[in-house]
Amino acid sequence: MRKTVTFGTLATLLLFLCTAFAYAEAQVGVKAGDWIKCEYASGGSPPSGAPQRVKVECLSVTGTTVTLRVTFKPTDGAEQTGIMTWDVASGTGNLTFQALIPANSKTGDTVKVIEGDSLTIAGEKTGTYAGASRTVVYANLMQGDTQFSYCWDKETGIIVEVTLIQGSTSATYKATSTNIWQASSPPPLTLPTIPIEIFSISISIAVAAAIITTAVIYTKHKRLN
Repeated sequence: MRKTVTFGTLATLLLFLCTAFAYAEAQVGVKAGDWIKCEYASGGSPPSGAPQRVKVECLSVTGTTVTLRVTFKPTDGAEQTGIMTWDVASGTGNLTFQALIPANSKTGDTVKVIEGDSLTIAGEKTGTYAGASRTVVYANLMQGDTQFSYCWDKETGIIVEVTLIQGSTSATYKATSTNIWQASSPPPLTLPTIPIEIFSISISIAVAAAIITTAVIYTKHKRLN
């Protein structure tokens, strides 16, 4: 007996396929043990209530869900640590700020963010973060009366910079250290290249000067005797 596929069944199947495709597209770019530290970079001391630095550490990854340890260091108090989860595909979890997005997000992509919102990646650029040149993607997000300007490392999706703007007050945090990538080594010290002709003349002058100096000393010594 042939089975008839109803419109409702077909619609459900298509919805399931679209959802599965969306989940497959969103990838986690960090692994257990990865961490990054962002420090206040606006100059002076952080505004009242703002942390001095924030460390985000990946504890585990299950599918598209990441468990993070987030540590805040206030300017005048002990560190505060919280365990948070985030699903980069569905946008569910208890993150208090957008520390992670899907890896390899690109300009025009829509990503899920905290509080059930979504945003569109506005663009990408290159900058120096935690001692290395990295390609980052960026976007703005409004939460209440505060605007967040985020930059995430494109390859991993981890946060590397965030600016909070509330009225006339702002605070910027930038990644200063991480174990996810290696800091670039300073360029080797290079000595100026001297043409062989000039080098030969310099040696000749030096030798002549040494001979003259020796002769003068010998002459003075002979007269004294």
